[in-house]
Amino acid sequence: MSNIVVINTSPRKRGTSAMLVGRLKDHLEAYGDNITFFNLYSHLKDLTAIFEAVSTADCLVICGPCYTNTYSADTTHLLEELATRPGLFHGQSLYGIIQGGMPYAHTHISGLNMLKLFAGHVDISYRGGFIMGLGAMLDGQPIEKLPNGKKVKKQLTIFFDHIHNSEPSPDSVYQASLMKIPGFVVRVLAMIMNHRIYKAFAARGMDARQPSPYLSDEVL
Repeated sequence: MSNIVVINTSPRKRGTSAMLVGRLKDHLEAYGDNITFFNLYSHLKDLTAIFEAVSTADCLVICGPCYTNTYSADTTHLLEELATRPGLFHGQSLYGIIQGGMPYAHTHISGLNMLKLFAGHVDISYRGGFIMGLGAMLDGQPIEKLPNGKKVKKQLTIFFDHIHNSEPSPDSVYQASLMKIPGFVVRVLAMIMNHRIYKAFAARGMDARQPSPYLSDEVL
C-alpha cells in the first residue's frame, strides 16, 4: 500500500480535471492505496496541509488543465513554494496528468516538462505523465463521451497501474490514445474556433484583429 497525494490544480471542482482525478482515486483505492486528495484552489491562501501531506507521501500526482501551453500560474506557484522546502522530499515519485482543448501532445507537453524539471530540482523521481486532448469538449463529463474515449480509457488504466506500481510510464502510453486528425480538418477547425473567438471579443467591444500593443516600439 502506498501513500499517494493527488492534487487537482484546476480552479473548477467539477470540471474535466476533477473527473480524471476521481477516476484515478477510485482506481488506486481499489488496490488499497491510501489517497490524500486536494483541490489546490481551496488551499492557495495556506498551503500548509499540502506541505504536510507531501512530506509523508510516497508519491505525488499533479492533475490539471493546460491553459497557455502548460499548467496554470497557480500550479507553478505551488511548485515554487514546494521547491523552497527541500525538507519535504525524500525520493518520492512524481506523475503528471494534463488535459486541454487541443487534440495534440505538443500543445500540452510543456506542462509535463515543467514537472520533470521540478523533480530534478528537488531530487525526486519523475516517472511520467499522461496527456489527454479534447478535455474542454468534456466539461467534466465521463471519458466515454470523447470520440476516442475507448482508447483514452484503456491507456489511462495502464497509466494508473504504473502509478500504483511506482514504475515509469513511457510517453507511448498516452500517445496510443491520441486522435490522428488530418491536416485539412485541423485548418477547418481552426477557422471555426477563430471565428468564435472574434465573435466573443466583438460582443465585449473588443477587436481581436487590432495590432498587439506589445509589439509596438512604444513599449520597448
